[in-house]
Amino acid sequence: MKISTSILVLLLPVFASAAPPFHAAEGLFDLSNSKSLGLTAIAGEHKEIYHATEQSGFRFSHHPGLIMFKDRLYCSWSNGRVHEDRPDQRVLYSSSADGNIWSSPEVLAKPPEGVYGSCVAAGFHVHDDRLVAYYTLTHEYPTHNLHNKKNAVWAITSRDGVNWSQPTKVAAGFYIEAPRLLSNGRLFLGGEHAGDIWKSHQARMRLLYSDSANGIDGWEQAAIDPTGAEPNGLKVFGYTEPCPFVRKDGTIVCPFRNQSGFLYVSVSRDNGKTWSVPQQTNFPDSMARFSTGRLSDGRIYVINNPGPGRMNRSLLTIALSDDGVLFDRAWIIRAEPTTQRFNGKGKRDGWQYPSSLVWKNSLFVAYSVNKEDVAITRIVLDLFD
Repeated sequence: MKISTSILVLLLPVFASAAPPFHAAEGLFDLSNSKSLGLTAIAGEHKEIYHATEQSGFRFSHHPGLIMFKDRLYCSWSNGRVHEDRPDQRVLYSSSADGNIWSSPEVLAKPPEGVYGSCVAAGFHVHDDRLVAYYTLTHEYPTHNLHNKKNAVWAITSRDGVNWSQPTKVAAGFYIEAPRLLSNGRLFLGGEHAGDIWKSHQARMRLLYSDSANGIDGWEQAAIDPTGAEPNGLKVFGYTEPCPFVRKDGTIVCPFRNQSGFLYVSVSRDNGKTWSVPQQTNFPDSMARFSTGRLSDGRIYVINNPGPGRMNRSLLTIALSDDGVLFDRAWIIRAEPTTQRFNGKGKRDGWQYPSSLVWKNSLFVAYSVNKEDVAITRIVLDLFD
């Protein structure tokens, strides 16, 4: 399907092109201080839930995703043998009743027989009494480049977190995030286009919405025209890895990963149907997946790797905003030096690709360590006062 840029522009509402939809307070991040960015660490309890070993045969872990289901925490992640997103990569998951003691990892998904590709974890969704788990199935390595036209996200469901249904295809493209709740029950699913649309630079991010609460069907493609984004239009975007948050007035704010050193952001004021042209913010980002959400008191947070420098994932931080416009407080979650134990293509040192949720008066943050291990940090909400 070829997307016409002119059609997308006609579909878009008119947005004022003044200040970006959100920004970091001046001086919040000191990019000249590579060790701490001028931030202090917030106290947290750190728990490793997967440790890669030579003997296991699987030494790559990434893309964690957290959810709460029937008063248990669940975490899934990609688990490959040596390199990132290579054939035979599977998805593992584990669960916990208290966030401290975790079950032994189990296989959630793996490429079906006859498919020379990988499974990439894409998190969870809960609908009624069902847990929905997602994964992207890639095809035909090495030609797929993560954007083979056959690539799609699939879903499996469970009533008990143990026994799972047969997979159902959800949407074409490449995704590492599960659907997120917007307003009035609508769901948002953000990822990347597959096939020639992405390769030919017609479009990068794929933004979908659905009014079906099950998180599986009813998906419609939202309208967004990123070609007006400065300074280079679509050229500034690689893997955009969208992760939106919703302001109290219903405005949906969606940051995007990109190559500028700062988050880009788009907004929707019609509950995810149409989106403004992405604008560059002053919120530093080293080009990695980030996580957004809301604390129990309504404050909005962004967890990311602010750098300094591209692909620098040595610092994992959290910033808070009262209104989703000005982020004026920030702390370090993890900053200890890390070093890979196993070589692998696509791997790098650091605390990366966070997924987060609030549960039992704490913020839980899952992340991969050096793309080898998976860890979770628990931060008591009172510490953010």
